[in-house]
Amino acid sequence: MLLKMSYLKYLIYSAIIFSQINLSQELNCNVTVNYSLVNQTESKIFIELENKIKEFVNSKKWTNKSYKDFEKINCSFFITILDYSNSSFLVNFEINSFRPVLNSTFASNNFLFRDNGLDFKFDTNQSIIFSESKFESDLSSLLAFYSLIIIGYDNDTFSKNSGMENYLNAKKVLDFSSSFSNSQMWSPSHGGGRINKFWLIDNLTSSNYQTIKQINYNYHLNGLDLLIGDEVAAKQNIIATLKNFQSINRFRPNSLLQQMFFQSKSDEIFNLFLLFENKSEIKDLKELLINVAPFYTNKWEKL
Repeated sequence: MLLKMSYLKYLIYSAIIFSQINLSQELNCNVTVNYSLVNQTESKIFIELENKIKEFVNSKKWTNKSYKDFEKINCSFFITILDYSNSSFLVNFEINSFRPVLNSTFASNNFLFRDNGLDFKFDTNQSIIFSESKFESDLSSLLAFYSLIIIGYDNDTFSKNSGMENYLNAKKVLDFSSSFSNSQMWSPSHGGGRINKFWLIDNLTSSNYQTIKQINYNYHLNGLDLLIGDEVAAKQNIIATLKNFQSINRFRPNSLLQQMFFQSKSDEIFNLFLLFENKSEIKDLKELLINVAPFYTNKWEKL
């Protein structure tokens, strides 16, 4: 009887520990490694890379907060192998994260970023190890950097400026990597010197772009999250929020964060207002969008 009680206590204790572990991780990340552009006979290493990245990102605890299963951030890493030789990889990396809309089954594309021409080393049977206090590898630093950005970006849509701690931690990863890695992918000039990790974290931590982060917050919390309860008010709030791009555009036209916003939201905005009945407001909205996001003019013209 005593043995049974001890075993029961052990099961309960194990269940508690397991549930705490299960609650601690922040990300639910789908990882795809596309190796169609390189020698298919090397498929084993690419499949292992995909599995190791998925295991690393989803099992690592990135913050001191606990997340329940339904709170985990759904995201995806799409990695295209451009070249591979002797454990050295050259890849393009697309990062997506999704933010649930209140009282609905819909998830909005919150973060979309493409980082091209990245290089790192990975070998079979190699573990991906990350340390906050020292540089371990380009691969682990790359995954840590974008994991922290995803969490920060998600936090910013629920509470104003609540992602800053995550951005600063991502900046530490970049600073470590810039100092100790031989790869140029951490430098300000990588990829032509405009759209890369350096300028992404610079924009996210700079007060100069606070208004864009405020737009992203209002768009989600006072726009999308109200759609189910009051669609008209929600859309009015979204229009009012988008108008704030006018002032930004005068001083910092086509900034990186502005490009990112419309890259992830252009289809969503189009679908939201395609059948909007207020023709006068649609006319004004169309003019605004063509002005602040001219790359999508063909789309806006159809509103």
